[in-house]
Amino acid sequence: MCPVGKNATFADMKATIQSLLLICVLLCFCHCGHKPYPQSLMTADSLASACPDSAVSLLKSIAGTMQDEPEATRMYYRLLCIKANDKAYIEHTSDSLILPVLYYYLEKDDERHLPEAYYYAGRVYRDLGDAPQALEYFEKALEALPEEGKYPLKGKIYSQMGTLFGYQNMYAEALEMYRKGRECDHILKDSVGLIFTLRDIANMYRELGRQDSALVYLKEANHLSLQLHRTDLFNMMQSQLASLYRDLQEYDSARIALQNALRDIERPNRSGIYSIAAELYHKIGMIDSATYYYKALIDFGTIYAKEAAHRSLAEIAMAAGNSRLAMQHIQAYLRCNDSVQKITYTESLHQMHLLYNYQLREKENNRLKDENQKKADYILYGLMVFIVSIALFFAYHQYNKRKNQQLKYQLQRAEQIKEENYRKSRQFIEENKMRIQKLEEELNHVNVANEILRKEIQDQKELLHQETRRAEIEQGKREQAQKALSGSDIYRLLKTRLLDPQGRIFVTTEEWQIMEDTLKETCPGFFEKLSEIYTFNEFQLHVCMLIKAHFSPSEIAKLTERPKETIASTRRRLYARIFQEKGKPEDWDNFIISL
Repeated sequence: MCPVGKNATFADMKATIQSLLLICVLLCFCHCGHKPYPQSLMTADSLASACPDSAVSLLKSIAGTMQDEPEATRMYYRLLCIKANDKAYIEHTSDSLILPVLYYYLEKDDERHLPEAYYYAGRVYRDLGDAPQALEYFEKALEALPEEGKYPLKGKIYSQMGTLFGYQNMYAEALEMYRKGRECDHILKDSVGLIFTLRDIANMYRELGRQDSALVYLKEANHLSLQLHRTDLFNMMQSQLASLYRDLQEYDSARIALQNALRDIERPNRSGIYSIAAELYHKIGMIDSATYYYKALIDFGTIYAKEAAHRSLAEIAMAAGNSRLAMQHIQAYLRCNDSVQKITYTESLHQMHLLYNYQLREKENNRLKDENQKKADYILYGLMVFIVSIALFFAYHQYNKRKNQQLKYQLQRAEQIKEENYRKSRQFIEENKMRIQKLEEELNHVNVANEILRKEIQDQKELLHQETRRAEIEQGKREQAQKALSGSDIYRLLKTRLLDPQGRIFVTTEEWQIMEDTLKETCPGFFEKLSEIYTFNEFQLHVCMLIKAHFSPSEIAKLTERPKETIASTRRRLYARIFQEKGKPEDWDNFIISL
């Protein structure tokens, strides 16, 4: 980007005027000399790194003049357009511009431009979400570079490859790439680039659970930023250190780093550092400071930060006994959560289609060409086994991922249903009545002149009254449903059969269907909730139906023609499978009855 600061506007105007004058002069000289490309393109190339916005503008202004230029010039122009957009952080949305350029330089075997064409092809496909294709082009860019010499592009390639591996949770592979990038930074004496590389290495160590190693690299990067007298880089490293110290529970060090990071924060960086500050202060019990930064996140944070802020502020309000404020934050949290869920769902679909684990392919050695056919067959066979193994691994990984996601959803939904049913239970009603009684006592002891406090207590009392009334209505509906179920023909039939002196207990398929239809009529939503949390087999479903109808475990054993121990273990396993924790058979019964 162009120069920024207090006199940014003046500096921008001055830089623009200077650039235009320079272009005019260079264009005049271009007619007199014999350059391989128009001087305007050479100027755009120079501007791309220092002031990419100006390069983008210049390239747009000369687009019309490119039609009559030779093919080599047109391809170079295209490459510069991609480069300038990339430097200006303009996201690539199509490969239609880069592919003709890449094919042209491949056909011409252009050693000068081919590495850069491969690199920007990788950048394009990274923006398009195609990680494997991006990695392939980055590898080819490395291959196209001469082995000897100092090439800034090499460090950039390693950095991009490290980022892509990191996105795919391949942290060891990402770490290897960043280490190679660090070697390039040392060779080029690129201190700024080294700071970012050290930061990336530290982040990979954090992902691998090696916090001590991460701390070493962050401290080195922080020391470099001090030597360069770069406030922006120093603030960045201090925020990284504050986050790491917080995770290490070194709270004094975290606070010192945090205070440094909070100085001279640019608006785009506020969300991250404010999140660190809020969580740190909340964790160490400085509630006022935590509240300040949580509220700041509501103004400056991302949708994810706002969601977390509202949730934490609701917890703080509840702890302080301010139920009205807590409800406000809970409602705001739910709105943010809805937005996050939509974003997460879209991103998950995108990643499921485009991202997968990518293994670096071995480079074939030139000597393999001279080996006999037998060895070539062995190589082919090994390659086929490798591809099949990768395919099987990927299939298993995807299956395992889907399974874990399903289990997570089942647990979340079951806990949600559990909470919903608790708010309709007699226990909830009795607890609310006790809370109301306590509030009435508080109200009697409050000074009549303290109108604000009396109003707050009255509001809390009214909210509890409303919740209690809704719970009593739902409880009444449940009791009516149970009476209707107990009075049904199928219920009386099964109870009578249990008393049959001849011991005929067998329940027919038709009778099970009648029982299911009766439950659907008397207990609306029961089967829908069951289907949301798990896929039950026929036997498990029959057990749940009989539990809902208040049959005892021994009666269920007789009606299903299974041992009583089997009924007990089935209930215990179902509870553990749904809630991911051990429980008693009675815990499952209580959950089913509450549905």
